[in-house]
Amino acid sequence: MSVTIRHPERDGPSPVVVVYHDGPGLREDIHDVTRRLADAGYYAVLPDLYHRIGPRISFDMAGIGRGPGSPEFERLMAAVGSLDDVEVLADTAAMLDLIAKDPAAGVGAKAAMGFCVGARLVFRLLAADPDGFAAGAAMHPSFCVTDDPDSPHRSVGDISAELFVGFGAADTLASLELNQPLRQELARPTVNATVEVFDGADHGFMFPRLPSYDEHAASTSWDRTLAMYHRALVDR
Repeated sequence: MSVTIRHPERDGPSPVVVVYHDGPGLREDIHDVTRRLADAGYYAVLPDLYHRIGPRISFDMAGIGRGPGSPEFERLMAAVGSLDDVEVLADTAAMLDLIAKDPAAGVGAKAAMGFCVGARLVFRLLAADPDGFAAGAAMHPSFCVTDDPDSPHRSVGDISAELFVGFGAADTLASLELNQPLRQELARPTVNATVEVFDGADHGFMFPRLPSYDEHAASTSWDRTLAMYHRALVDR
């Protein structure tokens, strides 16, 4: 599994933030996330979630944009469907064991950040390791609500970490209606979550290279996320 690591060159060790990419996988928009986290003082670590089906696979974003039925969109959905949450958590644990040997990586509480299907994995990770993670950010979450007893949204109640979750009100892939059970779980009094619903924002609003980029939604989400990380990882 390839792993991208970025961190400040000085003043380490730095608090660790695990970054989970979205459906289209590793590309500059995702690498920009790790650069921004490193610039903010964090040790960002980004695994290739699709390593079991190919090293650093990529997608034609224009082809994906043609929607369901197009070959590239269906290829994307097949890649997303290949992800097994248990395997991803095992991969993450192995990755964290490895970076623990890096003197630049902080040894205290960690955080996570994920987009689309990566947001689902943030919920899984924080629920599985409540002692290791103090904060998590989940943007335009997808594939979080199913009819299964262990549907990802049902894990939210097991999360003790602070959460920021950003939804697009105009999300065409994972609508507010589809995500209503997730939003209900996030609203539980025992869940420490800040939820923002951005009017007019579509799926992928965080990424400047996508047509759906929404500057207000993205900048607000970054502000909320970095403030949360500072509270959870630096102040404490």
